[in-house]
Amino acid sequence: MRKKIIIVGSSLVFIALVGLAVFRIFFVWAVRVPTSSMSNTIIPGDCLFAHRLFGSLKRGDLIVFAYPGQPSIYYVSRVVGLPGETIQVRDTFVYVNDQPIPEQRVFVKYPYDFEYGVMDEISTEGAGPYRVYYSKLNDNVKRTVPTEMQSFALRGPFHIPDNQYFVMSDNRDDSLDSRFKGPVPRELIWGKPTTIYWSSHADQSHQERVKWDRIGKAVK
Repeated sequence: MRKKIIIVGSSLVFIALVGLAVFRIFFVWAVRVPTSSMSNTIIPGDCLFAHRLFGSLKRGDLIVFAYPGQPSIYYVSRVVGLPGETIQVRDTFVYVNDQPIPEQRVFVKYPYDFEYGVMDEISTEGAGPYRVYYSKLNDNVKRTVPTEMQSFALRGPFHIPDNQYFVMSDNRDDSLDSRFKGPVPRELIWGKPTTIYWSSHADQSHQERVKWDRIGKAVK
């Protein structure tokens, strides 16, 4: 009898572990962000829970995805263009089907003055469901694209193919996103980041410092 109980107990533990592994692989990921391409929404050192994303996507969704040709490297960015739409980026405005999409544009100090990975905000323009960030440039300085770089929607309107999405990161002046890598097929979009479960950074003495104020914060 005792042997049967041990066998049953071991089987239940094994099933639970397998179930947990399957749940983690297919439904929840833990992601650490190493770069500033999504600052100030998500900053370097933020660790995120990401949930599997089923069904359709909408403009403004944050997503975890891979680019074609890089299936093992995952990125976090924001959907700004949907399948079948025509998109164009002009300075700090994103136009979809010739209409500017609603975004709150935040201008930050340039060059970047990071405090724990957070950019110094100066002013805001416009209104929208999310915030995007641009360097505050002098009036005589224009945002330009190097001629040797391949680009999409920067030098003219770009039609987004069926079942593909145009993504841009929130730190608009410091990101290689769909403007340079092209749209993302739906099958390469894994999920949606939701919550910061941990955040830390290395200080000048290379000691890891916890950013307590960011832990538990929802990202949107």
